[in-house]
Amino acid sequence: MNYYYDILVNLQEVFYEFYEWEKTDNILAVKKTPLFRVNHQTVVDFLTYEISLNQDFINNIWEKTICKRSKEKISAFLISDCKTSLFLEVNGEGKVIFRSKLLVEDENNVNEIVNALKEVELKYQIGEKVVKNNLLRRTIKEQKLIMAELNSLRIKENVDKCNYLYYELFHEIPDNYDEALDKMQEFILSHSRQIHSLAHLIDISYQEKL
Repeated sequence: MNYYYDILVNLQEVFYEFYEWEKTDNILAVKKTPLFRVNHQTVVDFLTYEISLNQDFINNIWEKTICKRSKEKISAFLISDCKTSLFLEVNGEGKVIFRSKLLVEDENNVNEIVNALKEVELKYQIGEKVVKNNLLRRTIKEQKLIMAELNSLRIKENVDKCNYLYYELFHEIPDNYDEALDKMQEFILSHSRQIHSLAHLIDISYQEKL
């Protein structure tokens, strides 16, 4: 069996690209993990669907991934099609429970190494499609912040702050308080690229007790 050494992976319930990793994530330093070269469709399947592998494969890689700091052993492995690398952790039933992309340098190294390996055919079953949010983590957090603020304004009936945020968003004074809140909520959910400045204003408003 082939192994790869010394990588960082991000084991989250939600799959994130490497550029969205945060310091508070469960980032794990892996000392050693099995490595397999697979075809492109296998990588696509593992990224797109819930996957269950057959028991023979699970037995083969069971607890052969060693964590660097705790020396804990987990059941995980790396796959690569020479272009895309993916780290996967499985449970005893063979179901993939965590997925992680790699940092750029690690992925480049893995992809280079598997060029010299023989391609293997993994036996697995495809389940439901993995629900993936196309928005960036920052955008999702900002949407939640703004929606919570608008809900708070509706409860507290803070007309002045409502008018302020509405004007910053649409550059006009609203005629109706409830309609203004409805319009802002609808806009926030459909215009993800334009909400960063509004989220920043809300943060500032609390700092300055606006």
